[in-house]
Amino acid sequence: MTATDIDVTALLQRVQALEDRAALEDLVKQYALACDTKDAALLLSTFTTDARAKYASDEPLLGAQAIVDWISMMTASAVWQQHMISPYSYEVDGDRARVIAYLISHQNFDTYPNVTTMMSSRYTLQCVRTDAGWQIGDLELKVGWIESRLADQSQLP
Repeated sequence: MTATDIDVTALLQRVQALEDRAALEDLVKQYALACDTKDAALLLSTFTTDARAKYASDEPLLGAQAIVDWISMMTASAVWQQHMISPYSYEVDGDRARVIAYLISHQNFDTYPNVTTMMSSRYTLQCVRTDAGWQIGDLELKVGWIESRLADQSQLP
């Protein structure tokens, strides 16, 4: 194949698909990092203004600020959080995308510092390309299991 045999349009489409996939993965990981670090501004930037979120059996949340406020309230007593999240599926259709991501999270709360709560979940994210880049327009979290483990944490540095 020579340079003149390359279909430039097809090549640009392939590059765009790779850029979209990378940006969507970054978005999902930015969301998880913002949750872990309690960075409300970063978390807010991951959502469209009119975003909707449904976390397990809780009532749906409407609006980016309502979602951030709810997450802040739910994690206020967390002294450690670690969301290990991996996107597994990307379906991009123009300026819209559906991402499926799996989550394993660990959390310790100040009320029970020797108990670690672990959760396995699946996110379905409907994302939108905006002037600010890809953002989450709709989020649904389904919990697979939750487990708590007791271990003395007093020896941690």
